[in-house]
Amino acid sequence: ETLHIAEAIGALLIGLVLAETDHSERIEHLIVSFRDFFGALFFFSFGLSIDPFALGGAVWPAVIAVILTLLGNIVSGVWAGRKASLSHRASLNIGLTIISRGEFSIILATLAKAGGLLTSLQPFAALYVLILAILGPLLTKESRWVYNRLRPLLKWPLLPDRRRLRKNPGH
Repeated sequence: ETLHIAEAIGALLIGLVLAETDHSERIEHLIVSFRDFFGALFFFSFGLSIDPFALGGAVWPAVIAVILTLLGNIVSGVWAGRKASLSHRASLNIGLTIISRGEFSIILATLAKAGGLLTSLQPFAALYVLILAILGPLLTKESRWVYNRLRPLLKWPLLPDRRRLRKNPGH
């Protein structure tokens, strides 16, 4: 408080200092059991702090941010995969699996609100994280469907159906 640092940043700094001591392993062993509980409690309190009526004003900015995130992650994944000589489909899978859900943005939005900055960040962050938490695993699970929809648009080669090849190895 004296240094005007948010409690979370102060805790991070103290953790960094204690990590360099001879007691770091013991401290980590004692603290790690509380991490998940307090993490869940933090997100619960974040949800309680959001005015549901404020979500409406954050819908379009959140949708735009989600679209940009999806495009950025897919392009990055495909680029990295192709650089590593992976197939288009494997490269797309990389892009789909790195779709972040943005939990860290909730932490930043909470710190911003505590600091008196942009209170509209909380509803935006909540919607952004919620949409990505739903879309990320769904798109990853349905990566074959996504590939089959993008393939003609991006002029990627048609891959043989592996199931058919296993049944008829001579064809």
